[in-house]
Order: sequence, then C-alpha cells, then structure tokens
Amino acid sequence: MPLVGAVYAPNAPNLIAPEAFGGSGGDTVHDLRALDLVAKLRPDRILVATPHWVSRSRFLVHEGDRPRQLYDFTGLPPQVSSIRYEPRGDPALAARLVARGRERQIPVGGTTEWGLDHGAWAALLHLSPGAAVPVVPLSITAGTPREHMAWGEAIGSVLAETEHRVLFVSTGSITHSFSRMQTSAGRPWPEGEQMEKEVVDLMLQREYEKVADFDPRKWGLLEPEGNLSPFFVMAGAMGKSFAPRLISSHQIWGAFGLTILTFDPP
Repeated sequence: MPLVGAVYAPNAPNLIAPEAFGGSGGDTVHDLRALDLVAKLRPDRILVATPHWVSRSRFLVHEGDRPRQLYDFTGLPPQVSSIRYEPRGDPALAARLVARGRERQIPVGGTTEWGLDHGAWAALLHLSPGAAVPVVPLSITAGTPREHMAWGEAIGSVLAETEHRVLFVSTGSITHSFSRMQTSAGRPWPEGEQMEKEVVDLMLQREYEKVADFDPRKWGLLEPEGNLSPFFVMAGAMGKSFAPRLISSHQIWGAFGLTILTFDPP
C-alpha cells in the first residue's frame, strides 16, 4: 500500500498547550485538528521525521515497540510537561526501512535510544489525537537535501510494497530565526514572510530541488528549522505525484513560521 497522505506541520511548543502561552498558536492547533487525517485517510502507521532528532554519521530509524516520549525543553509552563503522548511503534516496518536503505548504499541503522521528541509529538498530538496509530520516528543528519531525498526515495519504495496505510508527517518551521525572536511585542517581519512565501510557492509547484537550491542569503536569514531536512525526506518518499495544498501560514514571536502543507496522493 503506498502512502495515503503526507503533511508538513509546525512543532512549536506553544502548540502543545496554547492556553499556557496566552492563546498563541491556537489558530494553528485548530487548523491541524480540522484536517482530521486519521478519520479521513485511515492510516494504520505514521512515519514522523523531526528536526530535533539529528544523528551524526547515519540516518536512524526507531525500531522499538513503544517510542519513549521526550520532554526536550526547559523553562516552559508546567502544563506542557503534563501532556502524555505514547503510541506504539512498529519494529518490523522499521527493520524493512533500514534494510532497504542499506540495499541502496544509504548509511542507516536502527535504534531504540531516542523516541518521540516534542518536534514530533507537538504535531502528532493534534494530527493523530489519542496516540492510537503506531508511530515510527526517523532522524535527520547534517547531510545535504539531496541525501535526505535519496533516503526518502528508499523509504517510499518500502511503503509501495507494504500492506499498511501510511501517513508521513514531517515537522518544523520554514522561518525559525531566534535572532529576531520577539516574545513580547511579536511584531511581524514582512521580509521574512515574503521569503517564506517564496519557499512555500516552490513547494506548491513541486519544485523540491529548487527549494534545496534556494537563495543562500535568504535561506540564512530564514534559518529554516533543521535545514528543512525532515521535509526533504518526506519529499523523496512521496515524489512529485502528490498534490500540495497550503492549509495555513501563521507567524508567531516575530520570526517563527507555522505553515501547514498537506500532500494528497494521485
């Protein structure tokens, strides 16, 4: 069964409990939940690639029965650390992904040492409420966008053969500039919004290689979270036959994008 859907979603900690942040992120939470992807697509597995899990020399796939929930943040309201999100994993699917990557000479291995960081579960909390669908977390590396897309292509070849209905979730923010962060005033950054729109437009045109080759000056100003590597893995897995849709594109704290994109199979 091939991929039944894909989504690029933000993972900012205020999405976990917007009420603890004065309501910040509430609109994005509403948009994520309104997708109702579990009911509409009926996935029985979710792959999630997050910018918070960066492995050094090779890609990693979590192969445990139950990925450990990680609270990889400090200094946030206590409500955020009280949320539980503990889905099952799928060791068999993880092993198939690792084997296919190795067949294609991609450096990849399995592990049980990580789990679900908030880069994953802050989005999954709303995309798959209740944690009923098993989740397989994927790491990124410091490698190039094309290396991540090649790994994604290997993943996609496995999904085309599996009996499972799989949803691919990649997370992060296109605009992710701590140097421009303004938690109090939260004034907009028009130049950043325009540059993010340029990136999103390329995604909507399925020009993923052009996203990888985006203007280095603008890329450096945007400081995309995880260099958008989770997205590039997903792009490789789904290819260019999936139809992109822009769901919403909010901004918080002056320079953090909350863009949501979905990708529908042909």
